[in-house]
Amino acid sequence: MKWLFRRITVGLRFEIVVNIVILVVASLLLIGFTILKVSEKTILDQKIEEGHIILSSLQRVIVSVQSERWHEDPALSQILIGFTQLPEIEGIWVTDRNLKPQISRARGRAYEGDLQKAVEQGTHEMKIEGSGSLWWSFYQRVILTAPLVRRGQVTGAVQISFSLQDVTSRLVVLRWLLFVLILADSVVLVIFGSFLLSRVLVNPLTRLVNVAERIRSGDLDQRAEVEYGNEIGQLSIALNQMVESLAEKQRDLEATITKLKETQRELITSEKLASVGRLAAGVAHEIGNPLASVLGHTEILRRKLKDNDGHLDLVERVRRETERINRTIRDLLQFSRPPTSEITHIEINEAIQQAVGLLKVQQGFKNAGLDLALNKTLPPARGNMDQLQQVLVNILMNAADAMPNGGSISIRTAEENGWVSIAIRDSGEGISADDLDRIFDPFYTTKSPDKGTGLGLSISLRIIESFGGKIKVESDKEEGTEFTVLLRT
Repeated sequence: MKWLFRRITVGLRFEIVVNIVILVVASLLLIGFTILKVSEKTILDQKIEEGHIILSSLQRVIVSVQSERWHEDPALSQILIGFTQLPEIEGIWVTDRNLKPQISRARGRAYEGDLQKAVEQGTHEMKIEGSGSLWWSFYQRVILTAPLVRRGQVTGAVQISFSLQDVTSRLVVLRWLLFVLILADSVVLVIFGSFLLSRVLVNPLTRLVNVAERIRSGDLDQRAEVEYGNEIGQLSIALNQMVESLAEKQRDLEATITKLKETQRELITSEKLASVGRLAAGVAHEIGNPLASVLGHTEILRRKLKDNDGHLDLVERVRRETERINRTIRDLLQFSRPPTSEITHIEINEAIQQAVGLLKVQQGFKNAGLDLALNKTLPPARGNMDQLQQVLVNILMNAADAMPNGGSISIRTAEENGWVSIAIRDSGEGISADDLDRIFDPFYTTKSPDKGTGLGLSISLRIIESFGGKIKVESDKEEGTEFTVLLRT
């Protein structure tokens, strides 16, 4: 059957029904064949037994005649005529010891071979005539032969033929009855068997398939209902465990992808910083010396010009702009120069308090409320005190600039899994999503030219990375910004 179902696409329900039909019909046919053969043998044996009784009676009647010419006895003839009138008896043959027929009341011929054996060997013989196959047999007659014994000697033989037409008729009725019963039982068993198997097997499997299809489409929240405690229930449990494992792996994969994206952004930023740093170093050295000369000459001019001279204002403007360029060049040199300060274990809370103390007197912090939530049990972290204060001052100054009309700044410290975190949050204008990915790029700034060069955060990131740490930033437009500095303990 497997080769058939490989070529034809069928459902499980249809395949089960077909197999049930095959098994039921095969089993009922076997049972029916067994019943038929047992019944056939019983009926046939019963008929043969009746024949033996009649044959024995005929033997006793013949042997009871004492006359030498017993075969001519009128009483015997009347008895034989009575026997031949029975509907099942087709004929009677009686012979002497030489197989010479003495009495013949029959249609057809006698079986001389059986008569000869009965005379010579004194045995009873039986022969059944019929046709047909193993399943559908037709019996015609049975021939019984027995010896005639007088005073201990075989004096002849008697043979009687019984019709088996009534046996065949009964067997035909029995066969048709078994056929109808097999057909009816098959229909009943197939209907109820299909219903029961559908309820306990096909329907639960169909529900499992539907759940698996939804899982395959990406819905990992689907779970199979555990309805039974058998193998189907175990399959449902295994499917649920597999889905939970897939969901967990998907969460791990999403977390890994997020980390990879963060790492990619950090690598891109680091590469940008490295490239700009190398370029800035060369540019700063080339421009630094001429700028120093220009500043020196403007100072000489400013001293020689009188206060009321109209050119003094022009010289002062040149000096201020040149000084701004010189400040930018110094920032570039600091940015391009790798941090060389010694890295030790420092107290983070102390660095924060010193940075806050430096900024309290600044104009931008007078309208800003400061909230410190410092963990007093914080362990020391790897870094450099002066450089960390520079980073903190830079971030706090940016926070103050983001709140021109005042606001609040909170600083929190914590320790987790070998990292010390410094979270600085302001209630300022926030940073747009487009700008958030560029705030660490050199020279990128949203401030006016006289308030910043766009190098502060780039330098801060470079310093923190030299400590083996990192900086994270989260911001929502109009809801403020939070910078988180992470340092290893």
